[in-house]
Amino acid sequence: ILAMGVLGLLQMAFWVAGIILAIQIAGSGAGQIEFLASIANIRLPAELVPLLAIYFVLAYLLFAALYGIVGALSNSMREGPQYAVIFTIPAVFPLYFINLFATAPDGTIPTLLSLFPLTAPIAMVQRLAISAVPTEQIILSLVLLVAACIGALWLAGRLFRMQTLLAGQMIKLKELPMLLRG
Repeated sequence: ILAMGVLGLLQMAFWVAGIILAIQIAGSGAGQIEFLASIANIRLPAELVPLLAIYFVLAYLLFAALYGIVGALSNSMREGPQYAVIFTIPAVFPLYFINLFATAPDGTIPTLLSLFPLTAPIAMVQRLAISAVPTEQIILSLVLLVAACIGALWLAGRLFRMQTLLAGQMIKLKELPMLLRG
């Protein structure tokens, strides 16, 4: 899981480097589009980079564990993606409020979304890029995200173990609490 996360970071670095290189090659005399010019003016503070990496790795761990849970509960390859939507839609929910993040990054909705573990990786990164987020909110967000990762990894491991012990029988939702207790 961690190796795939590192590869994801490496891929993002290559994408960013490619965009920067394309902007540099195009030059100002080549009739750049205004959008590309605005991207070239984005400055990422150096102290923000470690936080972005931490949120990336924690989000990767959380979603890997959640998709592991979906895999343990799914009967077939067709069921898995249907269950995965439960986690995927909330994860991108902050993007629907991008205008609110831009105009009021310290408002109630952006703050709540940046603390909820499923939405925190995108929401907090948006807030960090736009405004100065209070340190206690960053710490609380990271603590909640780490707790969610630990809980999801524990649950995924437990469900996979139960699935193995049941020798291929599907875990029924009503049996889930009993199986998790022991």
